Amino acid sequence: MRPPRRKGPAWLTRWKCGPRGSPPPVIDRVPSSARASKAWQTRTGEALLSLQSFYRAIGQAGLPFCTPQVQDILRVDGRWTTIETHLSGEPMVPMIPGLSPLLGAAEARAVCDVSEALANVDVTPDMGRLPILPDEPPLAVETSFEEGLAALVERRSARFEDVLRHEIPDLGDILGSVTRCLRAFDPVEPALIHGDLISANILVDDLRSPSALLDFGFFTNTGDPAFDAAVTASIYDMYGPDAGRIEERLDREFAERFDYDRDRIGVYRAAYALSTSNCFSYSGRDGHFAWCIKMLMRKDIRSALQA
Repeated sequence: MRPPRRKGPAWLTRWKCGPRGSPPPVIDRVPSSARASKAWQTRTGEALLSLQSFYRAIGQAGLPFCTPQVQDILRVDGRWTTIETHLSGEPMVPMIPGLSPLLGAAEARAVCDVSEALANVDVTPDMGRLPILPDEPPLAVETSFEEGLAALVERRSARFEDVLRHEIPDLGDILGSVTRCLRAFDPVEPALIHGDLISANILVDDLRSPSALLDFGFFTNTGDPAFDAAVTASIYDMYGPDAGRIEERLDREFAERFDYDRDRIGVYRAAYALSTSNCFSYSGRDGHFAWCIKMLMRKDIRSALQA
């Protein structure tokens, strides 16, 4: 079920944008009043038109914070470049390799506030037209989000079966349990799913309230808001020393505000791990792959799949 409804200086930033997990971009700041330019490494002009339509749709959704808006799409030095509105605020918590991001009361409240606002969006077709992953089409949700996610899990697991089975001998059993659970879920009214709700993607004002939300596009789709909560609690701190504690803290915060089913959360985490395991390395030689394997081997995840 969906939760109840509730209602710095400006500068031009030029950066090269890669997928999450890539090295930090080089940033060059040039004074400007309200624009930011982004040079894309791999996206086509057609893909950026879809992104422009997506941002236009969520910009009209009545969210209580700002979101990116693509004003123009240009070809500059052989690369597609978007001219976007400047978004004020600063990252809620900067990501520092090797350290866990801060999660105090203000940060936990901000994450829940953003999640609640997204869960209350009345979705439109343009909100579901972004590629679900860098080398995948948009999630097929004509039947339901749950069915579309199950199909994605099956497709990705088949594609990377050899690499996954080397680490998970009972891959077939896990895959069968995940897809069985997903298809058994009662469909819920779809909401907007960010998919990559880490602390650095939330900008806050001087009062630590969310002022803007960035970087839609990695697993962004429309569907069950509990999926976004499940993923957010786990990826807020993927590699830091306090990752487990932070996930538990956010799980409690989400449970208190939204009362999401705990087993459903576990199934969604397994689906996310199977779907994204090889996004950054087809061979599985990267930290994200190792994180996904660890997720799939966790006792609480295995227990949720048997519930």
